[in-house]
Amino acid sequence: MWFLYGITVAWILANITQAAMNRFVFNVNKKKSLDKIERTEDRDEYTLLCYVITYEDGENEVLGETTLEEIEEKDELKKIDYITIKYMFNGRLMKYITRQMDIEFPFYNFNVEPEKYPYYPDIMFFNNLDVTDYVRPYLGPLCNFYGDREEPVKLSDALREHPEYNTFNFEEGNFIMISNKTKFYGRKIVTKELPCNFLVWKRHAAVDPRDEEKLNNREELII
Repeated sequence: MWFLYGITVAWILANITQAAMNRFVFNVNKKKSLDKIERTEDRDEYTLLCYVITYEDGENEVLGETTLEEIEEKDELKKIDYITIKYMFNGRLMKYITRQMDIEFPFYNFNVEPEKYPYYPDIMFFNNLDVTDYVRPYLGPLCNFYGDREEPVKLSDALREHPEYNTFNFEEGNFIMISNKTKFYGRKIVTKELPCNFLVWKRHAAVDPRDEEKLNNREELII
């Protein structure tokens, strides 16, 4: 009788121990998995689409991946005019043009922090022609037309893929950028008289510093 009792107790303890171990291991693995997902989601996502090499004779060559050594070799064989890097940033199509063979990718080794007050060019006109869809991809992750890099975006480069490009006059007229709706002032209009070489956008200008205190007080009252 005592023998059977001992076996029963041992079996029960073994099951309890196994259940406890399973729960502990499962919870640890689940936490590790969730931590991994959270860390992944916290990082900006860059996906390279292709490099488009444009030679001085007008010929294009598309590369899925490349290295600086390969680019330099190609440049020795046939002179390169510029290289367009096409990629996705957090699900959005973006482009960058370099004439200095600056093909480093991704462009930034830090997360791009969202602005407290979003501010970006929402609609863009070149001599009264809506060119928003052609220019927007060149804004870059920092929404500044890569103004922080050695080669900011040129207006003429951003419009190269437009079907009417050959008829464009970049010496006369204007380039207009209309922002998203901002606090206090609604949409802002930025007009650049042509010729306009590099594109410029200051994403920190959504709210006048003199009005930020008013805005903060208003938000506190709303809350």
